Amino acid sequence: MGNRRVLLVAGSLSAAIYLVLAVRLPWWRYGEALQSWAELLGEDGVTFALCLGGAGILVALYAWGLRCVRAGGADRRTVWAFAIIFAAVLMWLLPITSDLFAYLSQAHMLTDLGANPLLQAPIEVTDPFLRNYPTVYGARPTVYGPAWVLLSAVGTAGAHDVATGLFYLKGLAAVAFLASAWLVERIMLELRPEAALEGLYFFAWNPLVLLMAVGDGHNDMAMMALALLAIWLLLRERWPLAFGALALSVWIKYVSLILLPLFAIYAWQCLQREPRRTTLRPLARGWLAAAAVSLAVVAPLSPLEGLAGAVGRLLRPLNWYAGAGDWPASALGVGLAFFSVAYIYLLVRFWRGCGSFQELVNSGFVALLLVFLLGAARSQPWHLLWPATLAGLSSSRKTQAVIVGLSALMLAVQVSVEWAVPNIGLLAE
Repeated sequence: MGNRRVLLVAGSLSAAIYLVLAVRLPWWRYGEALQSWAELLGEDGVTFALCLGGAGILVALYAWGLRCVRAGGADRRTVWAFAIIFAAVLMWLLPITSDLFAYLSQAHMLTDLGANPLLQAPIEVTDPFLRNYPTVYGARPTVYGPAWVLLSAVGTAGAHDVATGLFYLKGLAAVAFLASAWLVERIMLELRPEAALEGLYFFAWNPLVLLMAVGDGHNDMAMMALALLAIWLLLRERWPLAFGALALSVWIKYVSLILLPLFAIYAWQCLQREPRRTTLRPLARGWLAAAAVSLAVVAPLSPLEGLAGAVGRLLRPLNWYAGAGDWPASALGVGLAFFSVAYIYLLVRFWRGCGSFQELVNSGFVALLLVFLLGAARSQPWHLLWPATLAGLSSSRKTQAVIVGLSALMLAVQVSVEWAVPNIGLLAE
């Protein structure tokens, strides 16, 4: 079978699995209140096994298609066509986690209740809508940045409508995913044109990326889309726009802040090759652009107190179960210590390196992977979106192997968590 036909088969089978899920679990049918996949599909071990097996098939089809793309003969239009089909189908899927409903609740607080989600927790506001979405995040103010609060609030502007808000947030996630795919291809066409199709496929067909970014609607994809835009602008030496886009990414979700030192080092090394009389001007304009974007985003919500509180909330995540004792804090402390040492080593190595754009991309991938593995010390499956977005830009095949393996593992973790890993007695029934 030719590589193009193999890709068509892999794409069609993957689309069929996504379609079955979306038809069985559409958000427009179950989105009026928090729902559990396990409760809707069945909490028995057979259903758990079917969902786990489906995730495994998606990863196997993805790996099969990747081999075909690497072998040559794959068609760019086929890769793009299925990426668009996957996103269009998964837009209608009920999220497996509650994060999207937390975004909707926080947006509703701002637009309909006049509350500031950076300063107030949903539980502090008496409202029938918020009672329908009693997520674990409702006990404290949001951990997301003011840019995300303002962006998500568009979906609940005017007369409140749950369907409109969900459609907007799911659509925003799909747009962020497709924009990221386009940026991955654009960057690769300028960086390593011969590997552009492989980089596009590696990102756009990854089942974990699709399910977590579009299916679940996590704002990590919006954050990474802006980070990719900043990287592309940096490649084109559009310094103010690059730093401004990165600042906006940070104010969506603070994780992308770790890319800022890498950006600064790369820009400095590039400018050192220019006549000294112009060395500082482009870099200064970049920092001014980042400051202007930050001011524009932060000012409307006056969130200084909220930003300070976000640090504490990030250091003690809400998804640690009650009664866990001190071990989560200890684990986080150890993880952050290891991350700090590794990150400083990465910055020093990058500073002493050749200063190439490829080295910047590789270092950015490692930094985000370190956050996923060590910095959070509690890696959630959707956090893999951070390094997975840059993995297709890496020059190392080992990078791709790591992401494929972690994608399979994290999908299995997400399914197992949703079904709470059925016990032996349940499986025997």
